[in-house]
Amino acid sequence: MKSSKLLASTMLVSAAALMAAAPASAAKLKLGGYYEQWFGFGADGTANPVSNFDVKHDAEIHFSFKQKLNNGLTVGGKLEMEAGNGNPGSGVDAFDETSLYMSGGFGKIQMGNNDVASASAGGVSVVGPVGIIKSDAGDWIAATGSLNNSDNDLGMGDAQNITYMTPKMNGLQMSVSYTPDASDGASSDYDDSETSGIQDGISALVKYSGKMGSTSMSVGVGYSQVESGGTDRDGYNVGLKVSSGAVTFTTAYAAEDISATREDSFIGAGIIYKMDKMHKVSVGYGKGERDTGTSNADLEENVATLGIERNLGGGVSASASVFRRETNNDTGTNVDDVGAAAGLKVKF
Repeated sequence: MKSSKLLASTMLVSAAALMAAAPASAAKLKLGGYYEQWFGFGADGTANPVSNFDVKHDAEIHFSFKQKLNNGLTVGGKLEMEAGNGNPGSGVDAFDETSLYMSGGFGKIQMGNNDVASASAGGVSVVGPVGIIKSDAGDWIAATGSLNNSDNDLGMGDAQNITYMTPKMNGLQMSVSYTPDASDGASSDYDDSETSGIQDGISALVKYSGKMGSTSMSVGVGYSQVESGGTDRDGYNVGLKVSSGAVTFTTAYAAEDISATREDSFIGAGIIYKMDKMHKVSVGYGKGERDTGTSNADLEENVATLGIERNLGGGVSASASVFRRETNNDTGTNVDDVGAAAGLKVKF
């Protein structure tokens, strides 16, 4: 494929430049991440939870490193560890996204377990523990999922890939990634070769960022394609962000042809208003649809949130969300429920 050949040739040139460089010292390791702790209430949904009140948390530890070489190239990387899920025996504690990059005047090459190019088009931003994209509303309202995803990765997720990003030129940047396989078949380990599942994933992105007076904006358009069972599947997505004064508006749309019996689409928007240096409020809405082409199997999900956030300083913030989740499907197991959650987030 032309895109994969382009990536391969770019990597060979970059590798030659890298071998000619001699680092003065070892790369320095930096530690970062976040810890979120929430408590809240959610309705029954489609199940009978033992308690409608719950306590939840999410945490990650980030290990990052960067080294500038004598020839001007920069080599770095990042490892993101899912830090604690309350059940050590489940095996969930593991590194999620891990990648290595090399950058210079030619742009940036990134390799490893990371998002495909189209995932950077832009999403829907709100404040509070419950958002719109990959919404946590389904964690609070029992036995409901989420169709609100604008990544357009066609199932590639964070599988091993190679991504090339051009330098920014007058606010314009292009990216392309190649994923040999998505580790969704018989061999899901990072170092095994797949014998089944989707393959030859190509994802591309064109993104523009600019400023006009006091207004800044960015718009991204992405396209992805994979081969699955001898058939090509594709999808596209669009993201827009506009900030002016105290108001930030974001919106996103995505459509994915996942398989012969599944097409997903999503549209959503969010508005954040900065009241002062310490307080923000937001409102957001998202709608996801799944068309299966089969009777009694189509699905529609809607989520709406109101959020508030207070900056406590030193990387600590307190926030709360009130949300509504609605699910309509042909099987009749519909949901129209509400919930609320609040807590703290610490960045380090």
